[in-house]
Amino acid sequence: MSTEILVRDDGPVRVLTMSGPSRINSIGASTAEQLCDEVVAAERDDRVHAMVLTGEGEHFSSGGDAEGVLEAGLSRDDDAMIRFMRSYQRAALTIWNSPLPVVASVAGIAYGGAFNLALSCDLIVCSENARFCQVFLRRGVVPDFGGAYLLPRLVGMQKAKELMLLADEIDAGTAERLGLVNFVVPSAEESLSTATGLAHRLAAQSRMAMSMTKRLLNASTGGTLQSSLELEALSQASVLGSQSAQKSFEGFRER
Repeated sequence: MSTEILVRDDGPVRVLTMSGPSRINSIGASTAEQLCDEVVAAERDDRVHAMVLTGEGEHFSSGGDAEGVLEAGLSRDDDAMIRFMRSYQRAALTIWNSPLPVVASVAGIAYGGAFNLALSCDLIVCSENARFCQVFLRRGVVPDFGGAYLLPRLVGMQKAKELMLLADEIDAGTAERLGLVNFVVPSAEESLSTATGLAHRLAAQSRMAMSMTKRLLNASTGGTLQSSLELEALSQASVLGSQSAQKSFEGFRER
């Protein structure tokens, strides 16, 4: 049975849980597609202002579903393999481009595609027992879920090459020192509660301003200062025209 996405709401925070503990929450094409659908559904729900992504049980996820990848590869059908990969890519891109902030809660292993899926989130909280690995070359495949784009932008090209080419496992402390995760907490339970607490803090901000800020930051990775300034001006004009911004500024001015 493939890993499914469980959905629950904690006030304005939607918690998405990859549920397939017997398969270490491995991510098949159907899992990735369901994740995309649930992220989009959250975006369309005005009651939801932030999301948490986590895995059920002791682990975040072992990464892509090896059986599904092998089956697609053995089909000798390039189009089928590309369609399979597109489902993974859409999952990372949907989270990266989401107007809502997404916080990952990672415990246990986050290998391969799961590592990169977490990197597509806006903040990452992990437990002390978390372990990360760009395991692809050990399995004779190339990185997926956007890892070759995301990882160098976080740790620099040389360190990204080290992590991907040597495919060594790193622990939570190393991930924090490299800037791959934001917070390390003692246990899986604390990871989820901390991630949910952070999501509530994010949810308390203006939905529109949060979306525009994410857009500015994401666009900065591939643009120039000039293009960033232009987008900044357009975004600020849009946000300042909103009622929520006007109320916030009135409150600030009255202090």
